[in-house]
Amino acid sequence: MPDIHGNLLSPKRIGIYLALAFLLIPAVHLFAETNTMLYAGYLGVLGFLCCFAVMPIACLGAEKLKLVDTPDEARKTHAHPTPLAGGIAIYVAFMVTILLNFHFSEEMKAIVAGGTLIFIVGLADDAVGLSARVRLVAQLAAAGLLVAMGVHVTFVPNWLGGIFTETVITLIWIVGITNSMNFIDGMDGLAGGASIIHGFFFGLVALLTQQAYMMYLAVAIAGSSLGFIPYNFRKTKPAAVFLGDSGATFLGFVLASFAILGDWGESFVDLAVPVLIMSVLIFDMTLTTVVRITSKEVRSIGEWLHYTGRDHFHHRLADLNVGKRNAAWLFFSVSVCFAIEAVIVLYAETTAALLVLLHSIIAFTILGIILVVSAPSRKDAKTVTVDKQNGSGGPHGS
Repeated sequence: MPDIHGNLLSPKRIGIYLALAFLLIPAVHLFAETNTMLYAGYLGVLGFLCCFAVMPIACLGAEKLKLVDTPDEARKTHAHPTPLAGGIAIYVAFMVTILLNFHFSEEMKAIVAGGTLIFIVGLADDAVGLSARVRLVAQLAAAGLLVAMGVHVTFVPNWLGGIFTETVITLIWIVGITNSMNFIDGMDGLAGGASIIHGFFFGLVALLTQQAYMMYLAVAIAGSSLGFIPYNFRKTKPAAVFLGDSGATFLGFVLASFAILGDWGESFVDLAVPVLIMSVLIFDMTLTTVVRITSKEVRSIGEWLHYTGRDHFHHRLADLNVGKRNAAWLFFSVSVCFAIEAVIVLYAETTAALLVLLHSIIAFTILGIILVVSAPSRKDAKTVTVDKQNGSGGPHGS
């Protein structure tokens, strides 16, 4: 098992603890609040340091509780049993950051409560394995809590169903993005890096649209995710810790909630801003779903929920002989490119914005066709359907 805790009182770690303690001094906090950008930086660094500092302790606890991902010959090809502690550290870091620095609105209370439910269910899935049905019910419950407390899309006119249609769209969005983030957690650094990118661009758009509260939240989740990266996306060594279902689903849920919470503009086209920011997640889920249905690998929603395989976007990139690390960087690059288009849509006139959206759809379609056609035969890359009593197995399933 990778040893990431080592000496918890080494000079390096003592420096991290001192820096974290410095940021927690009330006078430092009050000074940071005097400037919007300074405060955003303060929250990001606080989230990073907290996650980085907590990680070794979280790993020790995960190992003692047997919260580890054990390699097997079928799907999990990492060399050593690896603690599923990344989600624990990110959850703690994000919660510490917001609890110490935010005045909670009803909407924020809903996101925290729903995110906590998602985290706990994910942790239970990491520990004992839960059926897909149980996980889906929990995700719907968390999404339903958001709707009940006012966090839902608000663009559907009454003649198209009004609040009923808005509720359905919200549930589909939250559950879809929550699972999509978990699905991409199949390669070192991928889900954590994607969360940093999504959080950064949500924060950037919030800054440009003068939504300081939204920017602070986005920076907090990006900083907390960044604290996980040194342990999971190492230059010369494999990951020393995995997110686990608890971390991947928590990040997906929180980011999906931010997409709904933010005010992205007044026109229908402006609604594409959060969609473009998270478009690679949507593309990955769409690609795998279409391929699995057309190839008759899945024939029902139940089979779709249980199915796992190596046919996701990042798997197909790696199969192009670029290597896993380069595949991750390509994934990040595509995410950044389409997130930049979200910023362009924010400022574009309606016609130009529609052309950008059309370009994005065409680009993803072409990319999907290239990946499916050029990738090697998937026969040796497919995996058996997961047992109904087990989850995706953490970071290297789905």
